[in-house]
Amino acid sequence: MLETGIDIIEISRIEKSIQNPSFVKKYFHPIEIEYSIKSKKAAQHFAVRFAAKEAVRKVLLDHIDNLSWQDSWIENDENGKPHLNFSGKIKEMLEIKHTSVSLSHSKDQAIAIILMDVIPLR
Repeated sequence: MLETGIDIIEISRIEKSIQNPSFVKKYFHPIEIEYSIKSKKAAQHFAVRFAAKEAVRKVLLDHIDNLSWQDSWIENDENGKPHLNFSGKIKEMLEIKHTSVSLSHSKDQAIAIILMDVIPLR
């Protein structure tokens, strides 16, 4: 079943939150942390990835209770194109046939749109 999730967030909100290492560790996969901290505008990269996680949750919370923030993450390929990756409960409980990710940010806001073809395994 093709499902869509979308989320938008104020970058300033994430900019404050990422000052706390426990926030970063709770919400972001190590690959996302490594990618984001390389940039002079790390808050934009963290914010757009947080928006992507929220968009994924909007799709998957109908299928999975207590979804871990670490069970989905964005990884960019060699050309910079973002891709969704999954682990944990997501891989155990769902077959995800296809995903499409669109991320964007301005100076103040970050937005993510996620399309997923989801098949429950249970």
